[in-house]
Amino acid sequence: MYGSSGRYSNALQLEEPLVELSKVVVGEEHPDTLTRIQNLAISYSRVGRYSDALQLAEPLVELSKVVLGEEHPDTLTRIQNLAISYSGVGRYNDALQLAEPLVELSKKVLGEEHPDSLHRIQNLAVRYSEVGRYNDALQLEEPLVELSVKVLGEEHPDTLTRIQNLGIGYSDVGRYNDALQLAESLVELSEKVLGEEHPDSLSRTQNLAISYSKAGRYNDGFQLAKPLVELSKKVLGGEHPDTLTRIQNLAISYSELGRYNEALQLAEPLVELSKKILGEEHPDSLHRVQNLAVRYSEVGRYNDALQLAEPLVELSKKVLGEEHPETLTRIQNLAMSYSEAGRYNDAFQLEEPLVELSKKVLGERHPDTLTRIQNLAISYFEVERYDDALQLEEPLMELSKKLLGEEHPENLSRIQNLSISYSKVGRHNDALQLAELLVGLSKKVFGEEHPDTLTRIESLAVRYSKVGRYNDTLQLAEHLVELSKKVLGEEHPDTLTRIQNLAITYSKVGRYNDALQLEEPLVELSKKVLGKNTHTLYTEYKAWQSAILRLEDTMMHCN
Repeated sequence: MYGSSGRYSNALQLEEPLVELSKVVVGEEHPDTLTRIQNLAISYSRVGRYSDALQLAEPLVELSKVVLGEEHPDTLTRIQNLAISYSGVGRYNDALQLAEPLVELSKKVLGEEHPDSLHRIQNLAVRYSEVGRYNDALQLEEPLVELSVKVLGEEHPDTLTRIQNLGIGYSDVGRYNDALQLAESLVELSEKVLGEEHPDSLSRTQNLAISYSKAGRYNDGFQLAKPLVELSKKVLGGEHPDTLTRIQNLAISYSELGRYNEALQLAEPLVELSKKILGEEHPDSLHRVQNLAVRYSEVGRYNDALQLAEPLVELSKKVLGEEHPETLTRIQNLAMSYSEAGRYNDAFQLEEPLVELSKKVLGERHPDTLTRIQNLAISYFEVERYDDALQLEEPLMELSKKLLGEEHPENLSRIQNLSISYSKVGRHNDALQLAELLVGLSKKVFGEEHPDTLTRIESLAVRYSKVGRYNDTLQLAEHLVELSKKVLGEEHPDTLTRIQNLAITYSKVGRYNDALQLEEPLVELSKKVLGKNTHTLYTEYKAWQSAILRLEDTMMHCN
């Protein structure tokens, strides 16, 4: 009863002494003792003690084969649980090797519609997802939901879990609207069936927050993510792996709203906590290192980001494989870190093959592939191949509007980048028309003080300057410097760039003394913040660089 109601710690307190008593009273190989060991392993897993669960699960499978036989239903269940334990410690390939033949064996022994067979199909889909085989997972999940409704009913807890996993499957292949439609209805149903504080209900709230984020509804995601962390600490404890995931997702929500310092304050301690609880090579720990690198970049600590990003790619290849979607994301982020450090050729060498690999692994229309095409265009821009950049960006913007909608945050970034490319090839009026549209959209979607909106105001000021509208440029530039100081701080690299651009604008309208008063202290501040050998920062470069989309992917779903 404790386990089914989500009171996992209470269940554990009963099960640990019960196993020892069962060994004494009926013997270690008695079927009842095996069942109690199995239940104890499950409870360890539910409270996040994955290594303890694995230590029980491996010998239990062998013992069950000896005592009951390889095809006994209880043995099949223990093989399934062993696969889950492997997954819990990040051994995804080992888990998959057990899960695939188990489905066929379960169908043979129990039949395809037996509830246990449905469980095994569900777990196989999760295993496929863990190794990045998203389409294989989805092919199992869609018919599984229909079968589960038929066999168990729509409100059965197992059916709810399968609907949840189908939503994650849709998200994994970029079908964000389909994922959101499932996630919204599922939260209400889960709270009705299981209660608001049940661990499964928490997972569904988490996935709804992620679905809001994927659809660009960042405020809606944040409103769920913040209270969810506190509720998870209360129900599961502050060090439970699911609680760590929710803290990570809250940091990402802060970032999406432009609250970079608050995101960083969560991300730094989370990496150390994850390494302590799960180990340095656990996939979830890799996620957290990746997200910390992104947070460093957002606050202008580009060298710190790069120091994390380079070894992370190698570790991801080792743990997950070179073609795993998460490895692709880490290669992408490393390329952006190279770009931020001015190592454009290094970035470019990563991005061209990455686009082709992303098309192969995820498909040409997947949102992550679109992001990589965008970043390749940015790299073309940085090495002054403007026509090549433009050839990618024009069709990309149209495809992005079609797939994501005009007001989706990623589409706004693509409008911004196309505007800059038009300017670089001398199409200044086309650039200005996009830039004016973009500032209005960005204020509507994000608000005036979001860092991305500041970047777009900055780009609009540049566009005005290109067509000789210096007074319009000046009005934007003065307001932008004050906003940037307020939002990012006086020493953020983007704030320094905006002060510099204001000085340039003063010079263009003949206010040379005002320009000089800004430039002299700016040189010293730039040396302090960016280093003594830093080169002059130009608006076009920073506006472009700030527009790069850094993939978070890493928001983590609960399966």
